[in-house]
Amino acid sequence: QRGLEPDIITYSALISACETSGRLSEARALLFEACSRGCFSNVHSVRGVLDLHELSVPVARMAVRSALDERLGRKSEEGQFRGSWSTSKGDVVIITGRGKHSEDGDAVLRPAIRALLKGE
Repeated sequence: QRGLEPDIITYSALISACETSGRLSEARALLFEACSRGCFSNVHSVRGVLDLHELSVPVARMAVRSALDERLGRKSEEGQFRGSWSTSKGDVVIITGRGKHSEDGDAVLRPAIRALLKGE
């Protein structure tokens, strides 16, 4: 049987729709599913570092929420990142990039993630 497989665009759109409508549990499940399929291969924890390069703002916000929940020991039925944040020690480093891949060359992730961290 042939069928269509979701790709990075599909997952980004679904995560964005779920995140925008407040369905964070579903957005988290989609993020982990996409990561397990290799769609967001750079989203993982390595010694407390979360690299958000080339992610859309909604996907990046969901990745930060999920990683911090994991780091704080909040269990998730949806899954966890490779490299488990709960075993990392020390600082958390979030890499947002400078905006080189943005349409106008300005950073979009850094202000969005900063606002998320200030608001939650």
